[in-house]
This record gives sequence, structure tokens and C-alpha cells, in this order.
Amino acid sequence: MLDRLRTAAKFFTWGLALGLLFAPASGRELRRRLLRWVMARLEACVARVRERLTGQPT
Repeated sequence: MLDRLRTAAKFFTWGLALGLLFAPASGRELRRRLLRWVMARLEACVARVRERLTGQPT
């Protein structure tokens, strides 16, 4: 079961990487969108950690 999950995650990651490389957007726009996506995920992660540490929702 875990092997199947790892394989699925691997294919998802490769597909995402290839999709980003061959996306129709310009390089600058792609980097901007990717940066926004990463920052949103990091902010959500930090908020969850703060909530767990303090016990208060942010």
C-alpha cells in the first residue's frame, strides 16, 4: 500500500514539474504564480503550527 502511495506521489511530482516546464505562460509569470502558491502554502502551514502551539486560531 505504501509503495503504491509513493509511486503515485512520484508520478504526481513529475507530472507537476513537466506541466510547469511546458506551461503556456511566460517564465516570469510562471515563477510569479509558483511563488504565490508556495507562499500561500507556507503561510497556511505556519498558521497551523501557531494554532497548535498556542491553542488559539489565527
